[in-house]
Amino acid sequence: MVNSRTKKILFPLAALTAGFLILFLILEIGFRFLPVNQGLASLPVDKDNPVLRFQPNRTATWSKGWNFSIVNEIHTNNYGFINDQDYDPAVDSPLLAVIGDSYVEAVMVPFAETVNGRLAARAGKVGRVYSFASSGSALSQYLVYAEFARDNFRPAGLVIVIVGNDFDESMLSPGSPAGYHYFQEDLQGGLELARLDLDYGLARRLLRRSDFLMYLVLNLKLTALPARLRQTGGDFAGNTRRIASPERVAASDSAVQAFLARLPVAAGLPAEKILLVLDGVRPDLYDPGVREVGAASYWGVMRRHLLERASTVGYPVLDMEPEFRSRYDGDGRRFEFDADAHWNGYAHELVSEGIAASQVWEQLFATPGKE
Repeated sequence: MVNSRTKKILFPLAALTAGFLILFLILEIGFRFLPVNQGLASLPVDKDNPVLRFQPNRTATWSKGWNFSIVNEIHTNNYGFINDQDYDPAVDSPLLAVIGDSYVEAVMVPFAETVNGRLAARAGKVGRVYSFASSGSALSQYLVYAEFARDNFRPAGLVIVIVGNDFDESMLSPGSPAGYHYFQEDLQGGLELARLDLDYGLARRLLRRSDFLMYLVLNLKLTALPARLRQTGGDFAGNTRRIASPERVAASDSAVQAFLARLPVAAGLPAEKILLVLDGVRPDLYDPGVREVGAASYWGVMRRHLLERASTVGYPVLDMEPEFRSRYDGDGRRFEFDADAHWNGYAHELVSEGIAASQVWEQLFATPGKE
């Protein structure tokens, strides 16, 4: 029998547990009626599935912030990429592949307003535009996506969107997140690609089933709170730390050199059929008085280095900095959301127009369609 002392401990504990469960159930039911961020449902990354993708054939809600300041419906296609179109390797019409990170993944923008959606509509029946992207990818991962596109779809042209944190985040470090490929030094002192496998345990799979817990993790970002508290404000340009230390720039230059050297083989295309798109130095470009400060930032320095090296070896480059400056000076419209630093629909429109005016596009789609 249970003695009285044990009862005094167990009964209050049971009542407290039951109370928490009832409260959790009430919250869970309530959050089912809210546009909670349901996540992207990444697939495991290992030798059997070496390329980071997402659960295919899935439509979900993506939202931003505690108050759902941005809400969007996203679709993962048959190949596990965020794109409203299914991909068909048997079709032989001209294909342009667009590769990037969260700027190409673009979960905060309706598909029809993204670079990918706009270009697909512009190509019309003349050809196809497929995107291969995931948030957190960098130059090293772009090589892997280029190989994936080459092996499965044989694109005739390639666009790669490059942003401020794509350089040093290509290098393998103790804090590198799993699921991606990184550059690491080989025995000869060069760089080789290394994959960090990704596997989700039972706790992560159960988490995805709860809207309330997903709200805490993805909307409130409680698990990322310690890292955010360690960050200092005002020291970012181009979505990366502003400081351009010699060590950081040297490591990033090595990543750029390896990326540009390997890209034609990875893509199965000559350099002149690969368009590199560079974001502007935001937020510095909005203020003429600090644009030179932005040029001296890490992103400003790496942009110049990439432009110089790319032009030397024959890559066409679409630099959005001049266009963004000109448009902002003319109409005062910004290129990101109030609550999110990624490109908004206006920026996607300008980038898609720049790509459609490029030689890569014109050579691929001799009779371009219209949006």
